[in-house]
Amino acid sequence: MAKLKLETANAVSQTLLIPLWARAVEQREREPLVTDPLAAMMVSEIDYDWRRIRLSRGDLVQIVVRLREFDRFVRDFLGRNPGGTVVQLGSGLDARFQRVDNGQVLWIDLDLPDVIALRRQLLPESERDRYLAASITDPGWMDEVARLDGSPILFVAEAVLPYLEEFQVKELFLELQGSFPGAQLVTDVCTPFAVRTDNLHLLVTGSAARMHWAVRDPRELESWSPGIRLVESFSYFGDPHPRMGLPSWFGRVPLISRASTIQRYELAAPSG
Repeated sequence: MAKLKLETANAVSQTLLIPLWARAVEQREREPLVTDPLAAMMVSEIDYDWRRIRLSRGDLVQIVVRLREFDRFVRDFLGRNPGGTVVQLGSGLDARFQRVDNGQVLWIDLDLPDVIALRRQLLPESERDRYLAASITDPGWMDEVARLDGSPILFVAEAVLPYLEEFQVKELFLELQGSFPGAQLVTDVCTPFAVRTDNLHLLVTGSAARMHWAVRDPRELESWSPGIRLVESFSYFGDPHPRMGLPSWFGRVPLISRASTIQRYELAAPSG
């Protein structure tokens, strides 16, 4: 049987193969940080020269730690809202639904049409895991989500928003706040230093993708609108995993320790 290809000219979409490879490699560890057998299956089904992904052991571990923490944020949300709705923005080929499913959650995976087409072949939709083929910068997809039952909603954007321009991120936050008041959003937040460093790495690896959005302090987003509130943060260097190696020592430097974090925001309706 012929293997599948990711047929897309979008440089950012092509980066989805990096975390997929990291998840598959992690399964070879004696005690993997995340159990994800579907990752290895998808790698075996995709026609790609995986040797092109050149990452250090520390880089691979940090990608998996990011995945683990996003999973934790989702599980915490479902612990408070067992029948809630999770919308994963720029889902790529992540099998987060399969990893955290509690038997009640309604899940929506959103990505560009080319990515969703491949996703449907590798991870078919189910009654509680539905797919939306759209750009996150096109607010039309929100109408589809708004037709749901109105349960508490968590939006998840892993390794997505930094690739947007600041005005696009701000518009997304404000549109989500207006359409789904009371929702929450979990996302990566990078400083200018992190964006410059990651873009250099993308250049060296031959990727045409580039990051754009950066903030010096995650609380800057609270100034975008009343009701946007930072409620929880995660730093990779607060309790670095030993397998991160040398990068965990770099985390002692303030410029680096705050460079890339995961933040959970509440999008309450503006008062008044």
